[in-house]
Amino acid sequence: MIKVYEDGSSFYLDNKDFLLTNIHTEVFFRFDAPLLKKANKDEYALKVYNDKSRLVALLKEPFNILLYGDSSLAGELIDFLINNQYKIKGYLAPTELGEAFMAELGKRNIKSHLDLGMDFMEARVKLLPSSEEVEVAKEDDVDEILNMAVSFFNDCGLSDEVTKEKILKAIDGFRIIREDGKIVSMAKMSASSSEDMRISFVYTRNEYRGKGYAKKICTNIVNEIIDKGFYATLNVDKKNPISNHIYSSIGFKKTFSQGVFLIDEK
Repeated sequence: MIKVYEDGSSFYLDNKDFLLTNIHTEVFFRFDAPLLKKANKDEYALKVYNDKSRLVALLKEPFNILLYGDSSLAGELIDFLINNQYKIKGYLAPTELGEAFMAELGKRNIKSHLDLGMDFMEARVKLLPSSEEVEVAKEDDVDEILNMAVSFFNDCGLSDEVTKEKILKAIDGFRIIREDGKIVSMAKMSASSSEDMRISFVYTRNEYRGKGYAKKICTNIVNEIIDKGFYATLNVDKKNPISNHIYSSIGFKKTFSQGVFLIDEK
């Protein structure tokens, strides 16, 4: 059975308890759902369900389709989308579900591929002491951080929009290291759920890599987060073994995997 929602807010309220079975994927639905004011075939909120299982899908442009739930229902969801001429585009999902969705698309002659595979990691204890080299960013650092953020997105192949206003709004969450009179490494912490805080924007200028700066900054942030009564979380590219090693060395452990899957051009 398929339930079609009129807007994102009604979708989220109806599925909140189900989505909260994984608080780390729930956050994407929580942020996107209120933006969907009136659903249509280009932007939608759906639930596929039976007596035992549920699979939900939320699409709010310009973001990817968000998928969560039972992978055995992927084929039924895709048939509904195709038969009713709903938009099908890139999607974000836990790895097992994303791969099942990709396989079912393939059966219907729609090819897709895993564009970015990520391990979700968390740290709940402090393993290393904080470093005095790490500073809290100030408003005067906004332009430098913005330039580094643009480089970060380019290096990761991400199309996310980053603006000076967004950086300024989050400036209190950035931690930095300076060398030679400039910021050479940075990372950001931000609220995620009632239990965790997320680390993102981990970036070191090319010419300053290999000096352990990212490890020092992330260690300080982990220690700060734990002192605040939360645990630390982050996503790491599965193709980057160096980052995986750094995060593991400061107490992060993998909890699940997820991925961004893109539709192949015809």
